Amino acid sequence: MERYDAHRRKSIAVVESLRAGIPTRTSTRELPDLRESLTDLIRRDLEQFSQSKQHPAGRLAWGPYGQGKTHALTTVEHVALDLGFAVSRVSLSREVSCHHLLNFYGRVASVLRTPDSKMAGLTKALSSRKAGDLLNSPLADRDRYSHPLPEIVLEDYFFTSGEEQDLLYGDLMGTRITSPELKRIHRNCRGESMPKFDMNFRTTQHGSAYFGVMADAIALCGYKGWVLLLDEVELIGRLGKVGRLQAYRNLNWLLNWSDRPVRRDGDQELLCENPYPIYTFGVVASSLRNDVWFSGTSTPSAKNDRSQIPELAIEKFGTDAGQVMQNFFETAIGSTCPTIRPLETSGLIELLDHLVKLHGAAYAWDAQLDVPKLIRAIGSQPIRTHIRATLEALDIAYLYHEDVKLGATDLLEASLQEQADFFAIPEESDR
Repeated sequence: MERYDAHRRKSIAVVESLRAGIPTRTSTRELPDLRESLTDLIRRDLEQFSQSKQHPAGRLAWGPYGQGKTHALTTVEHVALDLGFAVSRVSLSREVSCHHLLNFYGRVASVLRTPDSKMAGLTKALSSRKAGDLLNSPLADRDRYSHPLPEIVLEDYFFTSGEEQDLLYGDLMGTRITSPELKRIHRNCRGESMPKFDMNFRTTQHGSAYFGVMADAIALCGYKGWVLLLDEVELIGRLGKVGRLQAYRNLNWLLNWSDRPVRRDGDQELLCENPYPIYTFGVVASSLRNDVWFSGTSTPSAKNDRSQIPELAIEKFGTDAGQVMQNFFETAIGSTCPTIRPLETSGLIELLDHLVKLHGAAYAWDAQLDVPKLIRAIGSQPIRTHIRATLEALDIAYLYHEDVKLGATDLLEASLQEQADFFAIPEESDR
């Protein structure tokens, strides 16, 4: 059997990841960083984060479909890992779009990665700590969290073993166990009843406590903090109106865009200030801004999210919540949230030329392609379309030893009408 050398294996991995449209750490390392200014911006944020007790506000980056937003997010992921952060990278969906904070927590916690482990999660890091370490960390202050239950679960974790410890670890990672089971485990490992709480733990209201305990646990284990990388944030726009309000409020909190203190109205927690070592960076298709936030601005009676969401926040949570939402939209479209522009032709040529070399190394052949000619044939299309065209042309040349003429219509991934329907604001019946 033919033995592949390391360079060839790496080249195959990069080509196949691009063919599948799934960027990887290997592909971002091997391909030129065409969004270097964006990478440097986030790197500076993370360096400030690692050197200061005050963590910086997060950012959103806007860009048209297919312009390399996911690739940029993957680049930031390995930058954060290299700098010593724990990282969770997730793609949002209609089911997991942070409108329910605790459900969203389970999604991001389950994919957590650390610089010194190839396995997802915090098991390895926690195994080097003990219960006494919590006394010298922010975890000792249960008032730091919206509810003390997650901190008690973490503390009990260090007093258990075997199946009980696995159950508690699962709870910490978002797979919650029942209250009676938690009380039983606590009694077994601590020899006393679970403390009585001033309020019951509510899944819809106390999700921030799990985020806070996990972030502090990550710091306890010696990492610089927790970096959340969110892809396809635009899918929030497919929720109903109330769901979008909740998602924007939670996203505002995760991004640490408000310095207003957290306050509670009865059982309802109004998330504002985020005191935990969390940095969030998300990429968003421009369609959310154009079609949902600014749609219909030509008519005075039009209702878009920038007008109706703050009004809904005031109706449900009061004047402060409305102001928080106004500030959220202003910050999201402000100078701190960059826009990913289409690549200049020279940058696109550099990328595709490098891809030609990788294809040749991957399949051991003399890969040749007139890249400028292909770019002219495809025209003004997303980067993803040019990558697909390059790979298809190279595949045909490799397999059949002939050139192929490709046009943009052969490679378009979705019609404009499909994209417009996708980002349309739901009807009132869906709200």
